[in-house]
Amino acid sequence: MTLLKLQYLYVKKSKLIYAVVITFLFYFVFVLNDLKTKHSYTRVTNPLETQKTQEYECKINKLNEWDPRIKNLFAKIPRYDKCIKHEPLTYIADRKLFINQTVNTNYYGGSITKCEYATVVRDTVERDRYAIGTFREFESPLVVIDDFFKVRCLKGEKVEYEYVHSLIQPKAIHNFYKNLPEKTLDGSSKVNVMIFILDGVSLSSMKRALPKTLEYLKSLENFFLFEKHHIVGENTFQNLVPMLANLNPDAVFKKNLTEKKKSKLEIPTPFDDVPFIWKNFSSKMYLTYFSEEWRECAFNNLKFGFRNSPTDYYLRSFWLALYASLSYPPTSLNSNSKPCYYNKLLHEISIDWLKSIEKFNLDFEKENNISNLPRFGLVKINEMSHDYLERLFWIDNDILNLFKYLFTEKFLENTLFIFMGDHGHRQHQIRKSFIGKMEEKLPIYSMLFPRKMMRENPKLKETLSENTKKLTTWWDVYETLSHVLLDQINISTDLATSAYLQDLEKRKQGQKGQSLFTSLSNRNCKQAHIPEYLCACQLSIDVDMSNPIVLKAAKFMVDHINNVLLKDYQDICMKLKLSKILDAQIYGSNKNRYSIIFQTSPNDAVFDGTIILEPSNDLLSSDGFTIFGEIIRVSTYGLSSICIQKYHLKNYCYCYDYHKKLV
Repeated sequence: MTLLKLQYLYVKKSKLIYAVVITFLFYFVFVLNDLKTKHSYTRVTNPLETQKTQEYECKINKLNEWDPRIKNLFAKIPRYDKCIKHEPLTYIADRKLFINQTVNTNYYGGSITKCEYATVVRDTVERDRYAIGTFREFESPLVVIDDFFKVRCLKGEKVEYEYVHSLIQPKAIHNFYKNLPEKTLDGSSKVNVMIFILDGVSLSSMKRALPKTLEYLKSLENFFLFEKHHIVGENTFQNLVPMLANLNPDAVFKKNLTEKKKSKLEIPTPFDDVPFIWKNFSSKMYLTYFSEEWRECAFNNLKFGFRNSPTDYYLRSFWLALYASLSYPPTSLNSNSKPCYYNKLLHEISIDWLKSIEKFNLDFEKENNISNLPRFGLVKINEMSHDYLERLFWIDNDILNLFKYLFTEKFLENTLFIFMGDHGHRQHQIRKSFIGKMEEKLPIYSMLFPRKMMRENPKLKETLSENTKKLTTWWDVYETLSHVLLDQINISTDLATSAYLQDLEKRKQGQKGQSLFTSLSNRNCKQAHIPEYLCACQLSIDVDMSNPIVLKAAKFMVDHINNVLLKDYQDICMKLKLSKILDAQIYGSNKNRYSIIFQTSPNDAVFDGTIILEPSNDLLSSDGFTIFGEIIRVSTYGLSSICIQKYHLKNYCYCYDYHKKLV
């Protein structure tokens, strides 16, 4: 063989080897990387190694709200249109109650012979409930002096109509500002705070279902959307308590010492002594208000609630009376398949009340020559998003119109407006997928800052813009609200001039969050005080759902539910069985941690849990399994757990008595 030919073969062979190397590198860099980045998930620390510090920076991949894997899970359900088509028989105008005789004639055939009035009051002897005063006949119009009242109208002796009204009445705080000796002492330098909450709405859900509202908000100067806002607990209570009280929710959930064993009842004591931040605002002469729909809500779901009204305006008794009236379709559940109150969808009642209190305060300011009546309030809507994610698509125009109504020049000048979810959706079909799991951890969180604050602090815009790209939590929101309360428009990051930073120095040990007015570092979940089993950082990859380890791990979690969590309640709770694996991932940074979404029978419940497998053990032996964090239920339980009244066990118990009624 000639030397020339040998050189030719050598070059040809070298090129071939070079091509193979390049192909391998391409596969390794792009294909495997694409596989790994298919999902974003948690890198967690083994509970047995808690002394080790997480070194990684939190990286959350941007989710596609219309990902092809989930886009077909959203059914196009038309807006519910079977509410009553005409106005109620009674209405309020000029602070008086009227009977609408046109409605009486056209829809009741003129048969209504008399109407009666009774006040609605709170009744907190045993629980945070309501009571109805004595009904008395009235003549239209009637001057109203109550916040909430119930009207019933009769045909002969039969009640044909009931309606619960609300009317904003002045409080002591109004008299304080009305009687100020010098109007210069009013709240002109103070910042109002309004918080509007949609339960169970993630950032992705906002983009999918409320595009008009989002587009409008983004068009406003001083609006900031926090792209990596993260939950710190599973449910509403576990996220609102850190945000509003800077406390661990488990510490706040105080067990009542008298437990009734037969009924399995466990109700924590009232929350009156919890240092909710609205108390801090009230102490600085702010008007306060709080409204949340539903009987079983954040502070009342198997909880006492409040013995005394926590805020100046507190709508708990109004909502309870409303749900018990003839104008509300009867249901034994929180959410209603017929979500109407007489002629309106339920969320419109919340919207109307928020408009009313804002108008009342604006009129009060004008009548008394007050530049600003400081106010801090929360309004939370549940019906349109908690159980039925598709309903969120109904209300885009309603929310948009509310914001346009609220955002007057005066509002934009004086008010910090927060639009948020508490967590992502937890019961929809999407939650059976890994994408839904991620969405649940990343709720919508946005802030619209008052112009007067931004004028006084021109550097804030840059800091806030940078922080929208960082990991943020409800602990940070608490610190931000505290910063607003103590520094008002003169937001400062200088200890010498900032009342907030001086206060922070005194309570530094209790600090878990960081004010969003300060520059955030690139924190990880541990540094941001996010429970590691909930963390949405780092990468994971799909696992074959028929993998023997996955099946064994899922069965291990079902056994844990039956024999550990429900050990003392097997007389009333049925044993569950594994019926299906719905999704499984393994942590890209730790091959011994499996995240599994699984379904059980006979209750068709869906759970989500993480298992740690000790590598030294037999792969098919349950001896090496450890459950990391909590097993989370991601489907509704409705009445199926009615036999048990322990808050932390209702997710797991499937009642024998309930099952017997079905078979």
